[in-house]
Amino acid sequence: MPIIDACGMRGSVVFGSGGRKEGKDSLVFIHGAGGSRTSWRLQDDYFSRAFNCFIMELPGHGAAQGQGAQEVKDYTLWIKGALDELKLSSPFVIGHSMGGAIAMDLAMRFPALPKGLVLASTGARLRTVPDILDGIEKAFSETVALICESSFAQDAPEELRRFAVAEMMKNSPGVLHGDFTACDRFDIMEQVQAIGKPTLVICGDQDVLTPIKYSRFLADKIAGARLEIVKGAGHLVMLERAEEFNKKLEAFFWSVGTGDA
Repeated sequence: MPIIDACGMRGSVVFGSGGRKEGKDSLVFIHGAGGSRTSWRLQDDYFSRAFNCFIMELPGHGAAQGQGAQEVKDYTLWIKGALDELKLSSPFVIGHSMGGAIAMDLAMRFPALPKGLVLASTGARLRTVPDILDGIEKAFSETVALICESSFAQDAPEELRRFAVAEMMKNSPGVLHGDFTACDRFDIMEQVQAIGKPTLVICGDQDVLTPIKYSRFLADKIAGARLEIVKGAGHLVMLERAEEFNKKLEAFFWSVGTGDA
């Protein structure tokens, strides 16, 4: 799990279970606010069979610890620096929630970099309820529980809910507050149509944090974007409905075309 210093920030990257293979396309996974590599625990083995997988842990999260950011662009610049250090060219970039914001920002700042985008449970604008920002500072554990409770469909297993809470609680209040501040400040409603890469937009039909209308907007504004809605899933669609999620991503990757990366 290499620690990568870039643009004055320290993050980490986890290589997929299959290692790095020549002649295979690369997938770069970016978690959302308060997430870590475990956000993609049900994608690692599945995609490592045919792709080179790089699971990013943003500065301040997971193994990286330390300081996070309060602007999406700062995380974007760290991702770009990390990809340069890893010597990755033309990867598919998969971002969830805040990670989707980072993926879009990356595609606009460095349009030649990604081969394609997967935007999961995200939007062109990500407003944060003021009570969340205030609660992270004043009632951390209760607010984490509230965020996680809002992240799942009604019938999500209790084990999965407990897992989400335990993982988010590993963040410091400062890092989590920074993440949600970054989300609150993110707004590319007027610029998102500039994205010119093949794009899959995917969300759960029970997502209350980034509702379906957010994904529909992205699919309408990004030329040629494909929209997939997963029934019975909330905000954490890649954990709740992993099999369907993975198959939809895999079909998208192959439709774009694979080869040396």
